[in-house]
Amino acid sequence: MRRVLLGLIFVALLGVAARAQDTVRVVVRDTVTVVRRDTVTLRVVDSAAIKMLQDKLQLADEKDQFYKSILSNSGVDKTKLEADRDHYRHIVDSLQAQVRQCELDNVRKEEANKYLAQRAKDAEGKVAEATNKKKKVRAIQGIAMRFFRTPNWEVRLQPAETTGTYDKVLRNRNAGNIEFDFVTGASVMLWDLTKYFNKDHESRQIGETNIKTPELRKFDQDFAYDVGIYVGFGGSNLFKNFYVGPSFRFVDFFYLTVGFNVAEYTVLVSGYEEGHTIGASQTIDDVTAKAWLMKPFVALSIDLDFLSYIKK
Repeated sequence: MRRVLLGLIFVALLGVAARAQDTVRVVVRDTVTVVRRDTVTLRVVDSAAIKMLQDKLQLADEKDQFYKSILSNSGVDKTKLEADRDHYRHIVDSLQAQVRQCELDNVRKEEANKYLAQRAKDAEGKVAEATNKKKKVRAIQGIAMRFFRTPNWEVRLQPAETTGTYDKVLRNRNAGNIEFDFVTGASVMLWDLTKYFNKDHESRQIGETNIKTPELRKFDQDFAYDVGIYVGFGGSNLFKNFYVGPSFRFVDFFYLTVGFNVAEYTVLVSGYEEGHTIGASQTIDDVTAKAWLMKPFVALSIDLDFLSYIKK
């Protein structure tokens, strides 16, 4: 502060010296009078004001000395203060880095939320497609129980009545009357029974008898029911193994189908049956042929839209 005041006084003196050519200095006791030659204006600088400035400079020096003495007597370690300053600066830098990382994490989360929102929207679309009760045609897949086993004919050698000779006997390796098949097809809705199965059934008066229809609703929500026609395929050769029949849809996604299986089988030609003996020169191809047969079946299937939904 003292240096600033001295500088100001020095600049003022330089200005006075610069204008010395145009002024006349007159000193009378404690008063300095400056008279400009081109004007009649007088500027008087009181020596008491200069004394006041000098007192202020001295007071500022005393304050500086006082603060320095307090700092030196307090025992404060300047090195420790600088170390603490560096420590807190490091903390501030760490906090700024954490803030930046949080901002990056927020951006990532926003992008992830957008992706999840899109997936949720797609899932809602799949659910709406799977639970669409008014859809007329539905692809279904399931297991069919056919009441006829696919014949597997072979020729076996059995000892003949004559010692040392053998007879060629026809045998079917697939015994039994039931066979399971994996079927895929489509059900076309003919009659919608949803309202009937989801309404409350009350007693009805039929003649003199009060008959109460059975309670059909077993769930807390409404499910779709309908009757339709089913056409499907089964086995390894889809174009030689057809399933046709009426289907009943229940609880939205399940189908019960009863009908006929029309398929191509290998059967024995006329005149031959299982257990018959064929000639020594004959083979299995000589006594078998391909034929289309119609056999009953029953199947339980599930909606493919529902299967694709639960896989997610």
